[in-house]
Amino acid sequence: MSDDFHILLAVDLQYGMVQLLAEATRYGRALNAIVDIVHVALQDPDFIGYPKSDRTEKPTQEDMIRDSTAKELRSARRQTQAIGAKLRASGVRIGQVLTVQGPFPATLLEHVRDLHSSLLIVGSHTHSALHRLWYGDTIKDLTLRPPCALLVVPIDSE
Repeated sequence: MSDDFHILLAVDLQYGMVQLLAEATRYGRALNAIVDIVHVALQDPDFIGYPKSDRTEKPTQEDMIRDSTAKELRSARRQTQAIGAKLRASGVRIGQVLTVQGPFPATLLEHVRDLHSSLLIVGSHTHSALHRLWYGDTIKDLTLRPPCALLVVPIDSE
């Protein structure tokens, strides 16, 4: 393990990326840190571990769903890689750029530990109380016991 300061930037590929990237650039440059980027895609139980059929004739519905999910994951990976390239072009040291599947808070915190991050940067979208009640409050979950410093960037709707 090196003595470099590591920042983990969590991206969701939604609106507000400009604000999030501005903060990652600011902190990355100021601390001469290595910025690792993680996009956590929701886990699709129908996709994980589902074997592709051996038939070469007509694809099944399951094959088409699997192919669609794989296409979405490849697109998310390309977008995440583009974010890394943009930060690198602005003078930020970039480490790993990952697109992973799993439940957001647990998967993100696992990567914070695995990458030995000293700072986690996440964006916080404004949601209604009903939305938070139904889907939960991800940022609140992260603030309960973060394994490192946490910077929450408020994201304005665009």
